[in-house]
Amino acid sequence: MKNSPRKTFGTVEAISKIKISPERLRYWETRGVVKPKYKKCGTRKFRRYSEDDIYRAILVKMLVDDEKYSLAGAKRKLMEDVH
Repeated sequence: MKNSPRKTFGTVEAISKIKISPERLRYWETRGVVKPKYKKCGTRKFRRYSEDDIYRAILVKMLVDDEKYSLAGAKRKLMEDVH
């Protein structure tokens, strides 16, 4: 059986699934919440978000927006839950 490639999403799809603004998603990228891969197409590069990126961002959004965690606190909470 062949391994099927994992689904990735462009920025528009990602913000639609996470329900945040593109600016917020880019900010979270600078803070390490999501770590998109970049796909080169000609001279341009496009962000591609994994299913894990989307899931993690949704969890962070819930912690920040609903439970009033800081962004750093939300990242720490996710790391605690993983270990």
